[in-house]
Amino acid sequence: MNQQENYLQQMLVTLRTRLLVMCASVGIALEEADKALAANDPGRAAAVIESDAAIDELENDIDDMALRLLARTQPVAGDLRFVVSALRMVVDLERIGDEAVSMAEQAILMQDMPGYGVIPHVRVMFDKARQAFEQAVVIFRENDVEAALDMSRGEDEAVQCEVRIIQGIMERLSSHGTDLEPHLAMHIILVTRSLTRIWRRSINIAEHVYFINQGLTLKHHGELADEPEDMQRVREDRGGEE
Repeated sequence: MNQQENYLQQMLVTLRTRLLVMCASVGIALEEADKALAANDPGRAAAVIESDAAIDELENDIDDMALRLLARTQPVAGDLRFVVSALRMVVDLERIGDEAVSMAEQAILMQDMPGYGVIPHVRVMFDKARQAFEQAVVIFRENDVEAALDMSRGEDEAVQCEVRIIQGIMERLSSHGTDLEPHLAMHIILVTRSLTRIWRRSINIAEHVYFINQGLTLKHHGELADEPEDMQRVREDRGGEE
């Protein structure tokens, strides 16, 4: 291995490590936003908002590192796909962090209200969105292509959860003698929309892993997610040709 190749591999390892650090930071922000909402805890919510600066700094560091890699080493094939995907993945992570901040802000605004527990499905959706993020991180860490493909099929469930919650809120607001205040309903809807975005961004992360390994963007090859496994293998063996 020549000096240039050795430098490239060292930088790729460092880039991967920084991405995992950012994943951990975003995961903590999500967990704390969840606790702030569940306990109507404005102090915990404020801490989530303050922590966003560190996540933004990680984003900038990773961007700089990836761009230096592209300029100095001119990676090819899988290495190039990894660097390009890192630039995309860091955007998804930063946006998930932003949604954690958005939910923390809602927690502060809801501190004197009953909380999102008045709509039971929100708790379920929060758990599923966090699980989606955690699953995406595992897929990235373990480079699990099959799990990435499987996870890419989950976007419909995220939308269905959001629609179910909003429909339930609308029905309660329109019912006679409802105990759900409109301003509380608005805050819960905003939390629900944040959860949908988190779920979708988590799916994006899994799809980046698939792209790194297979060289295919699942959003442009959606039929892969619906094909039987043996047909997927045939397609991949042919380089994606029909």
